[in-house]
Amino acid sequence: MALPDWDGSTNRDLPERSGSWAFQMALCLLGPLFFLSYLASILAPLPTLYLQLGTANTRRGRTWSLAAVFVGLFLCFAVKGWFWGSLLYFLFAALPAFLIGELLLRRKGPEMAILGAVFAVALATTVCAWGVARSRGLELIPAVRQSTEAFLKEKAEFLLSQKKNEIPEETRLALEQLRDNPAQELDTMPGMGLFTLLLLCTLPVVALIRWNPKGFLRRTGIPRDFLRKWKSPEWMVWPALFCGAFHIFEVAVLSDLARNALIPILLIYFFHGMSILAFFLDSLRLRGPFRVVFYGAAILFLIPMVVSFGFFDLWFNFRSRNRPGADTDRDNRDTGKDLDNEEK
Repeated sequence: MALPDWDGSTNRDLPERSGSWAFQMALCLLGPLFFLSYLASILAPLPTLYLQLGTANTRRGRTWSLAAVFVGLFLCFAVKGWFWGSLLYFLFAALPAFLIGELLLRRKGPEMAILGAVFAVALATTVCAWGVARSRGLELIPAVRQSTEAFLKEKAEFLLSQKKNEIPEETRLALEQLRDNPAQELDTMPGMGLFTLLLLCTLPVVALIRWNPKGFLRRTGIPRDFLRKWKSPEWMVWPALFCGAFHIFEVAVLSDLARNALIPILLIYFFHGMSILAFFLDSLRLRGPFRVVFYGAAILFLIPMVVSFGFFDLWFNFRSRNRPGADTDRDNRDTGKDLDNEEK
């Protein structure tokens, strides 16, 4: 007999495919491996979140996600120690995955899940930083500045040591300046920190919506066409214009605030622009490698254009000019088939 979930519903045990135990154990190891790497650390919450929400049985998903958290804490502690390993893994991998998963299971919606996780992780990080600084007899702000400078210098040195001759000249010079004078980036660190947290919490949600494992969209109440119809709030245009103005015209205090706020705002408009791109790729019925090529080109070479599409969509409403009705109908038919298969 199935026990009720936290939201009061019950889930019957559905048969797992062969090899699923090995697959889930691999996901338990993948989270800390992502976290301990330099390039894939932004994806650290994804394996734990997939274990929590990518299983038809909610209770089993929570059990596997908790197992992944304990495995990750142990491995990160063994490799990096309690502070740089287990504590940071908990803050930037386990905690966002758990909060996003629970908010989505309670049908709060992707935006609320992401914003709730960003706020909670920022608050928990601030509290932990204050506690660590106080335990060592240090002032919080100077200690954070010193740690941030050391971190930036270490990352710059690492990137320069990896195939230095293959790094573009402009990027190499910027990294050398950062290595020699990391304090120059401290003024925009709050904005970069918020940018990183927003990206950290958004990418796993986008991946799960795209994959839709085990009827994830149905169980969380997210529409199948959510990604290609998503748009940023209309009111965001006003803080964007404010930040742009004070970024151009230097004003004491206000310009620093504007530069920090503009960084996460541009990320939101980037996701808005990617949603428009997804809409048109669906309307053209481009799948597989062609879609990957377009996404890769947008991320690597066309970021300003993608951000501009997201910003100006408020006035031009690009998607209203081409509605892929046939594609939407096909998606609805596919969704119906998926639901019928799950019920069977």
